[in-house]
Amino acid sequence: MIGLNMKTIALLALFASAMWLSTDLISAAQTNASVADQDFYRWIDSEQGRNASVAQLRQQCDKVLDADRHLSCSVTVFARLLEAKAANQLPEYYLAIKARHARAIAASADLKPLFSTFGSKSLAVLAATGDFMVKGSTRHEVLPLHPYANDFYIAEQVLPFIEVGAANGVSARFVLDTGAPQTRVNIDTAKQMGIRLLPDAFYRYSTFYGEKGLAARLGILGSLKVGTREFRNVLVFVSDRDNLLGLDLISKLGRLKITNRTLELNPPPAKRCDASIVVSRLDLNQRLVVAAQLDRRATQAIIDTGNVDYLTASSPGRQLSVAQALTPGRSSVTANDSKRFQRFDGVLALQGNTMAVTYKYYPGFTIPPSLIGGQYVPSILLGWRAFKDFELNLDLDSGRSCLNKV
Repeated sequence: MIGLNMKTIALLALFASAMWLSTDLISAAQTNASVADQDFYRWIDSEQGRNASVAQLRQQCDKVLDADRHLSCSVTVFARLLEAKAANQLPEYYLAIKARHARAIAASADLKPLFSTFGSKSLAVLAATGDFMVKGSTRHEVLPLHPYANDFYIAEQVLPFIEVGAANGVSARFVLDTGAPQTRVNIDTAKQMGIRLLPDAFYRYSTFYGEKGLAARLGILGSLKVGTREFRNVLVFVSDRDNLLGLDLISKLGRLKITNRTLELNPPPAKRCDASIVVSRLDLNQRLVVAAQLDRRATQAIIDTGNVDYLTASSPGRQLSVAQALTPGRSSVTANDSKRFQRFDGVLALQGNTMAVTYKYYPGFTIPPSLIGGQYVPSILLGWRAFKDFELNLDLDSGRSCLNKV
């Protein structure tokens, strides 16, 4: 998930720093639940829970009687409402959580900003919004990916841009960003496409590279089109950064194939599966991950087409101090020409495919961690340059999503 010059991510993208659920907070919530009753957490990790509707998630959370654990699972349900793009269902549940847990929310530095995000006018707009819908043909389409935001401006960073249209005929290029949990629209593009900004809804977010407290808005777009597929009544985030088509909408396009040049809608099912992909929601945020090893240390690779680098690592394997982390694993430093990052040679293994790679290490880089063997370890990112060697077959309905060697 990246702008032309800055990678942006939040553990819960809507609220970012207002809802910056740290690993410690998540671990604490899960630890508290394990002390007495893990029923909700066990269920949500089961096949039934992974495939459950938002209504079923809410019913299961309502069975949790302990107040602290109910608040925790309520935030999870709220996150799934965002993921489902169910804008008109947000106000009722948002207000219900605030009313039931007012004292705990007021006492929490993490939750108080979250439950101050929407004002009464914004809640009224959301409640009056029509149902989110996906419409259009299910025929096979091959859509070109462009390396730049437009044909008149050449940027240093090559990313996959896709043409996205609106009902009023306006179109713009969006980064096809599997690492962005939520779709983001530049304020100028949003105005041209006829966005309805929520009048008193604001949030702040942080970036991978240390920027904090960046302001953004929320709004409703009546229509967004990718090929012949159309999304209606879409809740999006609006900022001064680049347009991003996030995983919230990418995952609703149906069966997909992403290569380094095209986005295919409804391609034939993949005949092989080199590395199985799963959707991870470890920190209340969806992402595409594949089991991996970097320098012989087990981790998860987050497939992030909006990140430029072939492989971006945040101190792989066990947690290391800053001094130790400058030479992770058995890698050797190949370049140290930047104060912001260092390059390393390493060995990447993805379920049968082993290859030498060059990756970047950023001290303090905030890639969301992975849970491996009951412990949190730093994740790695497979960025857009990885698509020189791989292609992504995304088939969430069948559960057969794969990263295949080209």
